[in-house]
Amino acid sequence: MKIHTVIAFALLLATGCASQSAYKPANGSGYGYKESRISDNRYRVTFKARGDDRDRAMDYALLRAAELTLLKGYDWFVVVNRETLRDRKETEMQSGFSSGDRVITRDCGLLGCTTRSHSTPPTYSAGVSAGGRNRTESTLEIRMGKGVRPSSGDSYDALSVRDNLQTKAG
Repeated sequence: MKIHTVIAFALLLATGCASQSAYKPANGSGYGYKESRISDNRYRVTFKARGDDRDRAMDYALLRAAELTLLKGYDWFVVVNRETLRDRKETEMQSGFSSGDRVITRDCGLLGCTTRSHSTPPTYSAGVSAGGRNRTESTLEIRMGKGVRPSSGDSYDALSVRDNLQTKAG
């Protein structure tokens, strides 16, 4: 009977950990979102995620930017600068996707680490990975505003972004 209780408890614990959303404030481990104020209407928003899902990290950074914009009483935000960092600890060929933003990649192996920075058109590469821990970090510098939203390609309606991305965050 004891073994069944231990197994049930282990399953319950595993289920609880698995169901936690990755979208949360960055604490202890540093995974999650954080922001820092640059000026009254400018902030740097960062989301650090486990794994190498670049789109999820960017979506969560945009979601936090939208929430922060609304919390500060603004209607829209413009992404002034964006950067994505993928940090991998692997020993074999890796896979990834880039949609043309500035990408900084840090690859660590047995003999040390190398860091590369580049801007590229959309690319996709695939290979076999030999394990290790990966993380992806997306950073946005945003400028917030009220009233009529600028028509530039990197301006966002905060309410729409929050409503559209909130369901992904769970």
